Amino acid sequence: MTGAAAATTPSLVTFPSVAWFECLAEHMHRHAETYRKLGPVELTLVLSIVHPDARRELYVVEFQGLGVRAITQVAGVSQVTGRHPVVLEGEYQAFRDMVANIQEHGHADLTHTLNYLTLPDWPFSLRAIDEDAGQLDVDRFYRYNQSLQEFFDEAGAIDTRFAE
Repeated sequence: MTGAAAATTPSLVTFPSVAWFECLAEHMHRHAETYRKLGPVELTLVLSIVHPDARRELYVVEFQGLGVRAITQVAGVSQVTGRHPVVLEGEYQAFRDMVANIQEHGHADLTHTLNYLTLPDWPFSLRAIDEDAGQLDVDRFYRYNQSLQEFFDEAGAIDTRFAE
C-alpha cells in the first residue's frame, strides 16, 4: 500500500459497514488483473444482513465493469438505484461465519463459498428487486459468481472487527 491509500485505510474495520465493503473494493482495485481475467461485472448486489434482534442492515455494492462504482447503506430496497439489483439475504451469523472462514484460510473453503451458501436457498437467499427482470438478475449473480467470490475473498486481507 502506498501514499494516500495507506493513510486512509483503517487498520481495523467493522463488519458490516460501508467502510468494510470499501476496503474490499480497494483490494479489488489493487488486484485488477485477477478481475480482468474473470471479465466485467454488471450487477448491483444488495446485502441484507439480518441481526439476531431482527434489525436488518442493507448494503449496496454497485459493480460496473472491472470494479465497484459505489457502495452505500440504505434503509430499504426502494432506495436501490443500481442496474440489475439482486438481494443476497442472510442472518448476521452466516455472514460472520463466511467472513471468518475467509480470514482463516485466505479464501472461502468449499462450505463457505457464495455458491454453496445460496444454492439451497439457505443460509443465504437470493431475490430480484425488479419483478420484470426477476430471474435474469438472479441469474446474473451466478454468472458473475467467481468475480463476486473473489471480491469477498479480499476479506482475507482485512483486519476485521465483528459487530455484535
